[in-house]
Amino acid sequence: MKNAKFLIIRLSSIGDVILTSPLVRQLRERFPAAQIDFLIRREYADLVRYNPHLSNILELDVRGGRAELKMMKTRLREAGYNAILDLHGNFRSVFLRSFPNRPPVYKIRKNQFPRFLLVKFKINLYRRLYGHPLSAAEKYLRAAAPLGLSPGDLRTELHLPAEAEKKGEAVWQELSRKNFRVVMAPGARHFTKRWPAPYYAELIRALYEKRGWRTLLVGGPDELQTIKEIQRRTGNEIQQSRAGELSLLETFAVMRRAPLFISNDSGLMHAAAAFRIPQIAIFGSTVQELGFFPLNPNARVLENTGLGCRPCSHIGRASCPKGHFKCMREITPARVMEEIGEDALKE
Repeated sequence: MKNAKFLIIRLSSIGDVILTSPLVRQLRERFPAAQIDFLIRREYADLVRYNPHLSNILELDVRGGRAELKMMKTRLREAGYNAILDLHGNFRSVFLRSFPNRPPVYKIRKNQFPRFLLVKFKINLYRRLYGHPLSAAEKYLRAAAPLGLSPGDLRTELHLPAEAEKKGEAVWQELSRKNFRVVMAPGARHFTKRWPAPYYAELIRALYEKRGWRTLLVGGPDELQTIKEIQRRTGNEIQQSRAGELSLLETFAVMRRAPLFISNDSGLMHAAAAFRIPQIAIFGSTVQELGFFPLNPNARVLENTGLGCRPCSHIGRASCPKGHFKCMREITPARVMEEIGEDALKE
């Protein structure tokens, strides 16, 4: 396909966008001279802005409502794309790609029926249908199979600008001199995906008492309350927080330098996986079959596999529907400490 023009649509969120990076890389390798554009919500645009495989970033400002959608749709119609890859599949992406004489559209299959059976009845068809749980990154690549892309290489990427790297290096150099060895991201959008704040505090104390390691806490504005609760339980001597002080890309730059990263199932977990640093991911209400385990050979996932009520949702809930929250409460700080051997730290 000479002088091809491709449009990739993935509007949000952090983890989902990072998981598109294997497709972006393979599309560039398959079509080195092509124009490859990426349509994304403005607040997430920095996640792909510095990707060398992309030609243009199209930013959608959802605050503009329907008028913004109509203007973007006109822009897409006039761009003359040869193919559109809709990796989101929501009402916005469908609206944006629906116009007369549109090019071929390659859409992600969300496996809604197997997901429904798994969440509602705990009937697991994923291994029977596919032989293994499908990562979201593999689903994206399967959608692009007609273009010659293959799900064999699922390495994720995250590209940062020089100024963010410089800030991250300066912050970590300062902290490492004080024996900070661990970065923790205790946030997640939904309650049932968040390991309890008291458990994080207990783990921070144990790491300091048994290993002498101090901990850096990171996150966005929505995590400040959780982080402050953790800090109240630990004191300032053994931890620091940079939540709300660093930009998202600066936070990533600090994380990539950490010898060990610990988090819930969150967007920052996928960022750590893209850097392939040693990490521990704590999963509550979600499971591997839903497609969002970290794609990192250096990752260890902790989950309570003995519960018959998991998963209770495909994205997480505001509260435990059973009232016991055993999926997280039964993963104790002691169990996490057992997973952190001396070999968990990178040099």
